[in-house]
Amino acid sequence: MTEKITLRPAALDDAQVLAQLWAATFPDKFGPILGDKAERVLYDWLRLSQRHLQTTTVAEIQEAVVGFIVLETPLAPRADDGRWLWHALQLNNGIFGALRGLLLMVLIDNDRQLSDNEVYIEMLGVDQVWRGLGVARCLIEHAEEVARQQGLSQLALAVVSDNTLAIQVYEKMGFITRAERCSRLFKWVTGHTGYYEMAKQLSTVNG
Repeated sequence: MTEKITLRPAALDDAQVLAQLWAATFPDKFGPILGDKAERVLYDWLRLSQRHLQTTTVAEIQEAVVGFIVLETPLAPRADDGRWLWHALQLNNGIFGALRGLLLMVLIDNDRQLSDNEVYIEMLGVDQVWRGLGVARCLIEHAEEVARQQGLSQLALAVVSDNTLAIQVYEKMGFITRAERCSRLFKWVTGHTGYYEMAKQLSTVNG
């Protein structure tokens, strides 16, 4: 039996489950940067700065949140991540822990400029228990629809270069690798040698 996947905009009540999913999906990023209280920091970050909630769509199965996608578009709210991340880090890790976490976040941030013709997938994650049911595909198809609704012609994302499973999913959905970025600093912080920048051209754009 195929489980029904439903999508909806994220709400403030989703902050806790999203923090759990973020920490579980990206432990190699949020763990080293935010410390052993990563989940709590992420919860406070989401709660204080609702920019991510406003740009997040969650996937539900049987009324449980099982996945999420965060999209950056030309029409999306502008990022205010630094200020609220600082507050969340201070609340949980103190002043020195906040300084360390914010510095590491800045050091591995790719500082990518959004193109006028694209939707950028900032993050995409699926609860491990619910993988293999098409949740990621459903979320990416949602991103495609958002792009078409805004008259944009491309999706883009970044994925660490050794995440073979995710890369295969993206390639099956039509993404191609545009560039590979490698950095000793990135490896020092995350354990990954680098990441791929991938993109998908959309064949049909609504005017």
